[in-house]
Amino acid sequence: MHISRTCPWSPISKDEGTLLRAFAILAIVFHNYLHWISDSPGENEFTYQPERVQSLLSALASTPSDIIRLLATYFGHYGVQIFFFLSGYGFTIKYVNHPPPWWAFQKSRWATLCPAIIAAAVGYLIYDGIRLGWHHVITTEGVNLLRQMIGLSNFIPDNIYHPIGPWWFIGVILQFYLIAPLILRATRRYGSPILYALILGSFLLEFLAGPKLTAAFDFNINHSILGHLDVCALGILLARHKSFTLPTYAIAAAGGLFIAGNFFDPLWITTGVTLLLFTIPALRALTPAIQSFPRLQQSLMFIGGLSMYIFLCNGYLRRPLIDWAKQAPHWWTSLWTSLVFLIIVLLWAVILRACERRFKK
Repeated sequence: MHISRTCPWSPISKDEGTLLRAFAILAIVFHNYLHWISDSPGENEFTYQPERVQSLLSALASTPSDIIRLLATYFGHYGVQIFFFLSGYGFTIKYVNHPPPWWAFQKSRWATLCPAIIAAAVGYLIYDGIRLGWHHVITTEGVNLLRQMIGLSNFIPDNIYHPIGPWWFIGVILQFYLIAPLILRATRRYGSPILYALILGSFLLEFLAGPKLTAAFDFNINHSILGHLDVCALGILLARHKSFTLPTYAIAAAGGLFIAGNFFDPLWITTGVTLLLFTIPALRALTPAIQSFPRLQQSLMFIGGLSMYIFLCNGYLRRPLIDWAKQAPHWWTSLWTSLVFLIIVLLWAVILRACERRFKK
């Protein structure tokens, strides 16, 4: 049996991109739900704490039947990195030959995002207003919600995850849009070295400046684009090189570095990039197998196409279902309630998309 020593890279097709978004959003949804269950090992998402990976290993050894919840809890947040990667990749594919004027690009992105964000915010007010009371929700979280919608909450420690935890992503992606046209112009002028510098610079910023920013301002660099610029730059880099060959040893080395990054603080900073270097080729390699099962492919394409709306609503639909699951922490309870949660999120996301499309009209 011949084992290839190289992995050919070709442009990510539209269908592949949709499938990648489906995998990413499913990882995020299950993570966002399951990490609230009691006895969670936690995750090294915004900061590195070595005891969390040790908790994961201990839990896997003591309760192997709970493997789905434990792995989703600890690793599921990396789905966000796929979205950052695809943001850089898709932006470059669209504008590589004609970099957009900065102001026109900002207006275009806000015009695309704002209706969906507004629809999701109204959905949150309706949902939690029914559960907790309209006056209570508006007076306690109204201002916090507005700041999340426009990306200001990322600079306010008490507001980053309130009222909707996953919405920290909105602020970071808006920051990326501010600098994306500038990065593309710089790469057109100076080439790929700019992107390598951005990846290395992102690592160094997080390693050197991250702790100082936290100590001085209670500001986590991973709540800003500075902590994710490496992944966005990787997307831009691979989009610029339409076809090339990835040595198998490089992919294997990336996997090894990712594993090591879960045990050593300095290497943890690189885990977003190293994860993508071996998971993106692996997930793309699954595409032919998925296509042989039409219903599975259709389901994943549907989820991938709905991913933005799923992301925007899953954070506030967890309760009260998650509260019931926390009262009976068992692998089976975690599993079936998470599937119910997914169904609820899908239905709500379909409604959000319909409302957004009507709003645009």
